Amino acid sequence: MLLILRARGKEIPMNKLNKNDLINLRQIGDSHADDFVNQVISKHELTELNTFFKKLIYNQQVENDNIPADFSEYIKTNSKLPPWADYSKIKLAQEVFTRTGPAFVIAYFCKSLPECYACGKGAEILFKTGRLSKHTRRRIAQTAQFVLDVMSPGGLEAGGRGIATALKVRIMHASIRYYFINEVNKGNIDYDVNNMGLPINQEDLLGTMLAFSSVVIQGMEKLGDKFTTEEKEAILHLWKCTGYLIGIEEKYMPETYPDAGEVWEMIKEGNFESTRYGIELNNELIALLDEILHQPVLDDVITIMMHHLLDKDAIKILKVRTLKRFNLLAIVAYILGLSFLKFESRGFFGKLASRYVNLKLLYGLEKYIAEGEDTGIYIPPSLREDWKVENPLMSLFNMRN
Repeated sequence: MLLILRARGKEIPMNKLNKNDLINLRQIGDSHADDFVNQVISKHELTELNTFFKKLIYNQQVENDNIPADFSEYIKTNSKLPPWADYSKIKLAQEVFTRTGPAFVIAYFCKSLPECYACGKGAEILFKTGRLSKHTRRRIAQTAQFVLDVMSPGGLEAGGRGIATALKVRIMHASIRYYFINEVNKGNIDYDVNNMGLPINQEDLLGTMLAFSSVVIQGMEKLGDKFTTEEKEAILHLWKCTGYLIGIEEKYMPETYPDAGEVWEMIKEGNFESTRYGIELNNELIALLDEILHQPVLDDVITIMMHHLLDKDAIKILKVRTLKRFNLLAIVAYILGLSFLKFESRGFFGKLASRYVNLKLLYGLEKYIAEGEDTGIYIPPSLREDWKVENPLMSLFNMRN
């Protein structure tokens, strides 16, 4: 029998979430996408569905004359931004990303993702579905690509890569929910749905949206970047539009940037706990980033940055390791960089240290190949030019004020 996932929670007024409401959101999936996946599976052979999903995940475009009519209809219906989307805010957010993108990388990898892993329930789902634990490099690269696609100029315009990627993510989430719950019902996966919630539920989706918006901003501010209130609200708005595309119900989204911070704190309070799943996922992330940097002088830079950016609770929960060895050069570079950033948010030496590491990660991710699959990310030509991605070392001599 096909499993149809439905919202079990009560209706919640928009922007008035409390702790109990967030618990309730764990029992709410994405009924629209879930119904679509159920209908598709009932009408198509499994091999045909898997072939389509593979093409959907790896191709840049979702429109295809060869796909079944029901897929085409779903794509057309769900490839539009919400009626309340403000394109001037989206454009501003993407301009900020163009200006600060390389710095965004460190905050994303060393704060946002780890704090997601510190949320025990969500980490267990990530681990047990194998989304990260079995294909770590490919999945992290795909997540980074998702961020790049929606935040690049033009990414959320009609036909933009961001809209296509968000649609892919939404369908992939629905398929994971379907197969995961069916495996639980068969006894193949040990998981308590009533206690833990549906896989990739509304609270998890909401937390991800906040991790890629307000949490990243918090990390970048700690590194010395400064943003106006208008810029913060614009970044949040862009991610609210993206959240709408991946199936977050708009009534659950925070109205303002301060509201977003309050909701994230409630999510942390209800979900931060130490689990072997979160610890292993974060260790895999550190190992991948260390491998990409691949320079002795940069040993421990990732963990140093995590210790600086993460909340103390998250550091303990994830058991973020200390230095593997006494790396004087990394420590000196780190202290000098932060010192200059504290006294002058755009100080030359602070920019020198952080920009080099950021661009090394971007360059590495773009070229990285592992597990027999191409896991490189696509960086649009306009951003490659602005960020001087081709040569991280030479780009240091072309930094803009």
